[in-house]
Amino acid sequence: MRNIISYSCLDSPFGPVFIAETIRGVCLVTLSKISEAKFQSLLRKRFQKEVIRDDKKLKNVIHELSSYFNGQRVNFKSILDLSIGTEFQRKVWEKVSEIPYGEQRAYKWIADEIGNPNAVRAVGNAVGKNPVPPIIPCHRVIRSDGKLGGFFFGIALKKWLLKLEK
Repeated sequence: MRNIISYSCLDSPFGPVFIAETIRGVCLVTLSKISEAKFQSLLRKRFQKEVIRDDKKLKNVIHELSSYFNGQRVNFKSILDLSIGTEFQRKVWEKVSEIPYGEQRAYKWIADEIGNPNAVRAVGNAVGKNPVPPIIPCHRVIRSDGKLGGFFFGIALKKWLLKLEK
């Protein structure tokens, strides 16, 4: 049972969203338009586990994400497995999780908050490697000048997520 990673898929307004979970919690959410076969391959490569589709096991996180994508304000309760990240990345992701719904914070703010004010680029890299968007709301992180900055899944989707929260 330990060597299994379960996954499921939900339809969102912008296409399929794949979600994966280990026995410890949700470990990966992908907002990009990839095939199920490619997602399975990604899971095998990244986690070195047997991959099984189990829609029932992931029904709670699917419900949370569906509600969120349909414009409802959601306080995500799903347990996360962020063991794939480094200690620094997990610290950044924890701080990003504190950004309130409908608000944005700058990369510099995160660097300051984690006690490493010179690590703005490293913070940006960690934000870009967030494995569970929008549960960890990396789309709420912007540049100090107010511009959106980057987003792994594309600026158009970042704009859409920010607009959804207005």
